Amino acid sequence: MLKESYHIIGVMSGTSLDGIDLAEINFTKNKTWQFQILKATTTPYSEEWLSKLKNLTQKAIKDLQQIDVDYTNYLAEVITTFIKKNNIKNINAVCSHGHTALHQPEQKLTYQIGNLPELAKKINQNVVCDFREQDVKLGGQGAPLVPIGDQLLFSDYDYCINLGGFANVSTKINNQRIAFDI
Repeated sequence: MLKESYHIIGVMSGTSLDGIDLAEINFTKNKTWQFQILKATTTPYSEEWLSKLKNLTQKAIKDLQQIDVDYTNYLAEVITTFIKKNNIKNINAVCSHGHTALHQPEQKLTYQIGNLPELAKKINQNVVCDFREQDVKLGGQGAPLVPIGDQLLFSDYDYCINLGGFANVSTKINNQRIAFDI
């Protein structure tokens, strides 16, 4: 049974590499879904992390696996700090897709770092993850990730545009919500 409200921590790291975005959000449903952003911040990447993240596709598998472990630890630290600093309680889930290291959906291949089940153990919270991986497994492109959210939260708008490392748009065509990079 679906709940009528959710208290969520959203975590995002995109190709713009500006940092890790975190937001505490309440979602509620009456007739339609509504949201309220309670707290939000961006934790900028250090020069060391910027260097590691810029060159992920050029790393050997062994190195990439170690970066994945290190990034998971770093992500857990950032999330835990956000929760403690803001005295956030009663979280239903932390939602994070990690940071994309490799993305070739035409070959049914995508890999995100910091997206390990280990994250849930480290932060002692329910974690919803593997968004891209699940979409690619179901035949999607794994990106953009937002068309359903746009439809549920911003249905009054004809288009929703995301400006990040890649810009993308979602819209409704022939009664179906679609999204694509622009």
